[in-house]
Amino acid sequence: MEHVRMISGVLTNIEELLYSRELTPESLAKQYYTNVADLQKVFQILTNFTIGEYIRNRRLSNASIILQKNDAPILDIALEIGYETHEAFSKAFKRFHGISPKEARTETCADKIKYFGPLHIKFSVENSPPLVGKIEQCPAMYFVGKIIVVPTDSLEYLPIIEHTWKQEMRRGTLYDLCDQYHSDGLTGISLSEDKEALQYGIGILTHLPPEQLHMYEAIKLEARRWVKFSVNGIEDEDFRLVRNRVLTEWLPMSNHSISMLPEIEYYPNMDEQSPEIWFPIL
Repeated sequence: MEHVRMISGVLTNIEELLYSRELTPESLAKQYYTNVADLQKVFQILTNFTIGEYIRNRRLSNASIILQKNDAPILDIALEIGYETHEAFSKAFKRFHGISPKEARTETCADKIKYFGPLHIKFSVENSPPLVGKIEQCPAMYFVGKIIVVPTDSLEYLPIIEHTWKQEMRRGTLYDLCDQYHSDGLTGISLSEDKEALQYGIGILTHLPPEQLHMYEAIKLEARRWVKFSVNGIEDEDFRLVRNRVLTEWLPMSNHSISMLPEIEYYPNMDEQSPEIWFPIL
């Protein structure tokens, strides 16, 4: 429940400071005594947007209303909503609405304007099976695989991650790693994150110290407790739904706190086993 209240508060703060240059993921994280990576992760799980995407969409949506009601020069409006140049504003506006700021002021293009209103966190009652987390104490282990840096914007990073998975599967070397390090499944891991980039790894987990790595990297994960949830499917949407339920259903009823990073996606080699998503217990 704490995470849900935090994001509800963040959404309110964004509306109050929408055009302020001081409105950043860092300033919001500081206000809620958390780190930027965790705040970004929770915000995206609950809203399906990064903080930067959400702020940008709100500003550009409001910009269209201002343009239609205000005869001020486009540059003045751009500066008012947080853009430093006419060119940067026009480019972002056209990418969002599909038309230029100048066209937005014409009656013929009024129906092309895209509205993006403020989001609110709401609770709903659904008859769904309970979400059961399996807590396990795991010894120190290693992630061995390929690590890439991707944008935090989901529209950009999902295609990159999907392409990298396909590329590694075509190579066939991931299963060689499984054999070499006695691993029983493949792993996707979300690592450190800042406001512009996320580290994501594709590989395996092993308790054997890695050696003679040529094309891959290794990261040590210290001994700790993890909470593991079954996922009914392998698509990103399947994992997103479980993340959402962890925050809105499991955590409020649990006596535990979790970190959102590192997050592990586990894909077992055995067909009868379901994929899992793991979060570190704090």
